[in-house]
Amino acid sequence: MEQKMTGSSMWVLGLVVLALIASPVNSISCEDAATQLLPCLSYLVGNGDATVPAPCCEGAQALNRMISSKGDRQTLCECFKQAAPQMGVKVDRAQQLVKTCQINVGLPVDYNVDCSKYVTFRRPILLSSSNLI
Repeated sequence: MEQKMTGSSMWVLGLVVLALIASPVNSISCEDAATQLLPCLSYLVGNGDATVPAPCCEGAQALNRMISSKGDRQTLCECFKQAAPQMGVKVDRAQQLVKTCQINVGLPVDYNVDCSKYVTFRRPILLSSSNLI
């Protein structure tokens, strides 16, 4: 039996599709970030490593590749602002990690950054020619 869509059901379907397209969906969480950056923890808090360890850069670059939207970038920014001070992360170490691992984060790495100021999204790039995505 063939069913035809009425005008009102088409309208509802259109609203549902529009809502799905327009709704921001963050594909990354604070837990994702913590997992990827776990090899960085001792460096970021100043225990042990004086230089950024290779597994740390690998995790940070993997996290950077996971970012797929402005919302993802803002989510990670807010995670950093909330979790990093509680964990004892040193801002200068976080800034050095970004430079050493050649990651463009799109915002200053600082506890006082306004995460809403990140207004555009470009697919994250790794600045190293051997790790381009």
